[in-house]
Amino acid sequence: MTLTPEQSRQQANEQLAALYAAVTDWTEALFDQALLAIAGDGRPFSANDLWQVLPETGRAACGLYFARLTHLRTPRVLIRVGDEPSINPRAHGKPVNVYALTAPGRDYIKQRQAACAEQQRQVA
Repeated sequence: MTLTPEQSRQQANEQLAALYAAVTDWTEALFDQALLAIAGDGRPFSANDLWQVLPETGRAACGLYFARLTHLRTPRVLIRVGDEPSINPRAHGKPVNVYALTAPGRDYIKQRQAACAEQQRQVA
């Protein structure tokens, strides 16, 4: 069956929505914490850096996490500054982007962490 462009777009959006739904609040909080620890001082970083400190369960969601942050326009969280070979054996040395965390991006992530902590306090 041949799909129309609109049907293809809808199917792709549904698949992406399912993938993004798999990135839980816990996983996002884990990435946020690691990102601030690794790049909070302005040092460039990549997914390789996160993969070295995160459990295996977090690896699958790493690309989606970066996609969310890089697509934000206000605030601009990450700036791409280069690339380097992936350390993930399944990637066979494919390049991964190297980013710098912006000051507004650091504030955005800290605010997101504070909101998450507040929500947990209200639930408890």
